Amino acid sequence: MERRTVLASIGIGLTTAAAGCLSETDATADPGSESEPDSESEPESDARSLATQAESQPTTVESGATADRRIGDETLADSGLRKPVQVALTNRASETHTPALVIERNGTTVLEESFELGADAAVHVLLSDLDEFTVRATLPDAEQAETVTVGRDQFDCNATTATVAVRDDGTLESSVVSTLMACRGVVTTTVERDETNSTTVGAVPGASERESADAQHGVVVHNPTAQTWTTRILLEESSDPTFDGVYTLEPGATAEIELAESGEYSLDVTVLETDATDHERIGATYFDCNTSTTQAELDAAGTVDLTTISTRMACPDDEFSE
Repeated sequence: MERRTVLASIGIGLTTAAAGCLSETDATADPGSESEPDSESEPESDARSLATQAESQPTTVESGATADRRIGDETLADSGLRKPVQVALTNRASETHTPALVIERNGTTVLEESFELGADAAVHVLLSDLDEFTVRATLPDAEQAETVTVGRDQFDCNATTATVAVRDDGTLESSVVSTLMACRGVVTTTVERDETNSTTVGAVPGASERESADAQHGVVVHNPTAQTWTTRILLEESSDPTFDGVYTLEPGATAEIELAESGEYSLDVTVLETDATDHERIGATYFDCNTSTTQAELDAAGTVDLTTISTRMACPDDEFSE
């Protein structure tokens, strides 16, 4: 079965909340954390056990102040159409609290720190790379724990903040807040086993059937392996980002991107699990009466190879002149 998405317009969605164009979703609370392998504490003491590791020398953040942290190499600032996600740990109580914050990236701990937060103090952590993150905050004295998951789909053109807050009663609450712009050229999806997901980039509203059928170029990323891989497909036209797709490809799955407008494109395909990348330039000469495709094939090692192929028919000189 083939699913098709046409990216041809920009829209902006607004919520009716008093805060403006924001949507807020409560995150699921987790009553406790997993015990460390050498811990002898009972399950009900797990939250206290996790926080104690980071609590020996808590970082002091004065009332009303903010401490900043960053995770990653700021790769989202270098290319593409996606923005980093911010994590906020805040103290909304009138007295000082000492929560512990643990952030994992694909199961690996990348931040583990406790903070002595005065009233209205906060910690802001910038997640600057596209990945899967788990954010966990604990209050050892109250045996409280709260967990928020940040998925790849939350890295888009919107400003997104995942917050864990200490309330006045000493308990924790969490939320995820994001603006609601329609992100043209941003796709994040899973393509199921042996299926194909097709997207058209640069479709012109009202184009004739001939214009829609001819002078196009296809990009095809195929996973023939028995393993699921996640790929990021970046397209730039004249150095301007025009498409940023993240496709989780199950075995036998295919992602197809159809370029409907002639131009000079730069294509990068990256396998996120291995950081393997290949690059290809797609010139305007490919947009003629011939059928042309840039194919990306994944292998069992998580590497990718790009190849461009085209038919070689002679095209009338003026048929595809600009």
